[in-house]
Amino acid sequence: MKRILILIPAILLSGLLLQAQTKVGWTNVELIMTYMPQTKAIEKELEGLEKKLGEQLEVKQRYYQQKMLEYMEAKEKGIITPELDAVAIKELGKLEAEVQNGLKLAQEALMKKRMSMLQPLQTAIQAAIDAVAKEGGYTYILNNSVGAGVPSILYGQESEDITIKIAKKLGIQVNTD
Repeated sequence: MKRILILIPAILLSGLLLQAQTKVGWTNVELIMTYMPQTKAIEKELEGLEKKLGEQLEVKQRYYQQKMLEYMEAKEKGIITPELDAVAIKELGKLEAEVQNGLKLAQEALMKKRMSMLQPLQTAIQAAIDAVAKEGGYTYILNNSVGAGVPSILYGQESEDITIKIAKKLGIQVNTD
C-alpha cells in the first residue's frame, strides 16, 4: 500500500513536468499562402479556366432561353397542340437539366483544378512548419487562419506566432500587421 501512495505523487509530478515542457506555436497558413509567388499565377490560371467554363455555360444558357422564348411565343399564339406542348416541355426540361449539370460539372472541375494546383504549395508550407517546429522545439503548431469566419485560436501570445519563421523557410516575406 505504501508503494502505491509513493507512486501516485510521482506519476502526478511527471505529468506536470510533461505539461510544462509542452510548447505551442501558431501560424496563419492562409496569410503565408497569400504571399507565396506561385499563388498569383495559380489564381490567374484559375480565373482563366473559370472564364472559359463560364462562357461555355453562357452559350448553353442562351440556347435554353431562346428555346423557352420560342415556346412561350408559340404557346401565346396558340399554335402548339397538346402533343407538341408535351414534347416541347420535355425538351425544355432536358435543356434546363443540361444547363444545371453543366454548372455543377464546371464548379467541380474548377474545385478539382484548384486543389491540384494548391497541393504543392500546401506540401511546401507543411514542410516549413515541420522544420520550424523541430528547430523551435514546438510540441504543437496551430493554425490561426480564419476559415469559416471563426479563428481556430482564441488566444495566443504574439511571441509564439511562428508565421514569420515559416515564411522565411519558404523564402518569402510576410506582413503580419
